[in-house]
Amino acid sequence: MNARERYLTVYDEGKRKKLDRVPTHVQYIREEFIDKYKDEILRYHPEKLFKNYYFDIPFVLGFDSVFAPFPPSFKIKPIKIRQNNGNYIKIKEDGQAIRRKTTFYEGGYIHSIDILDEIYANIKKIDNSELLRKTIRKYEKLAPKIFPILMVDGIFDKVWKSMGMATFSYHFQKKTKLYKELIEFYTNIAKINIEGLIEATNGRGKVLTLLDDVAFKGRSMISTQRWTQDFLTPYKELISLISEVEMIPQIHTDGDPTELIPYFQKAGFCGLQGWEGGVNPQFINEKFPNFVVIGFGDVSHILPYGDKNQIIEHVKHLMDIFKENRHFILGPSTVIFKEIPLKNIRIFMNATKKYGKY
Repeated sequence: MNARERYLTVYDEGKRKKLDRVPTHVQYIREEFIDKYKDEILRYHPEKLFKNYYFDIPFVLGFDSVFAPFPPSFKIKPIKIRQNNGNYIKIKEDGQAIRRKTTFYEGGYIHSIDILDEIYANIKKIDNSELLRKTIRKYEKLAPKIFPILMVDGIFDKVWKSMGMATFSYHFQKKTKLYKELIEFYTNIAKINIEGLIEATNGRGKVLTLLDDVAFKGRSMISTQRWTQDFLTPYKELISLISEVEMIPQIHTDGDPTELIPYFQKAGFCGLQGWEGGVNPQFINEKFPNFVVIGFGDVSHILPYGDKNQIIEHVKHLMDIFKENRHFILGPSTVIFKEIPLKNIRIFMNATKKYGKY
């Protein structure tokens, strides 16, 4: 069974019993980890296998799948806004200041309808079909060895990041016009990208993950009532597009989203990647046996700081809980970062292959 088949089989009720082992997935591997360990990882692979470290490194480490981007179906001209100190900054559709060579989040700047209207005016829908087809053809060639799981930005975390948490909190509590229009805006952005992908490839990527951090470590960031009121309908709209071409809709979130899982299911999501911050695996397995669980490898303590026995016992514990129902894809709950020792990742992956066999 190859990597693509293994991943998709978890979602296939009729084929699930034919799984050879529990599949593996990694959200992605940070560049700092790759820079630190790439020579050691690729020592016996003198040429880059796919000519792209983003895929080479997780493949050699033994992962079956990794999140993968695809080209957007819109372009935007940045707008210039004046800050309170009189300085000007440029922002795009995410509402964040454009900074080169950094992923640092410093707070969003969409604080008025006028700014949002200007962004709207600067966005243009484009036909990116040729590049999208080229990307999916490339991913299809990789898929038997390492399956690229397509990803697109979601809604909730785009809304709060576009304003910054302090401004968002006010607009969220008041349910202001700006808050409501930002939900509509990011729903439309996701819709443009999903429709562009579908029109170009007719769902050939098979799995699409919407990225939407909705939880802290230990609890969700939004109540189930407000998620239902504000986000259930937009997500149903997006998922209907995905399901119509027989693609599988997943969601990704950091933190502990336990209380939101029934509402994700109601929206149409079939699985979730993440599961960190004290989520109870036994409860998840018993309460949501038909919901695909992707992740759960502890990146806060076990993988960065655990010894060999602790890592192996961690894997065995998760397998004891999830393996039998065959709705499990094991991997780190979030990304692999520089502070996680390479030897620990290798111990984790070897244990996963050993104890994940059916």
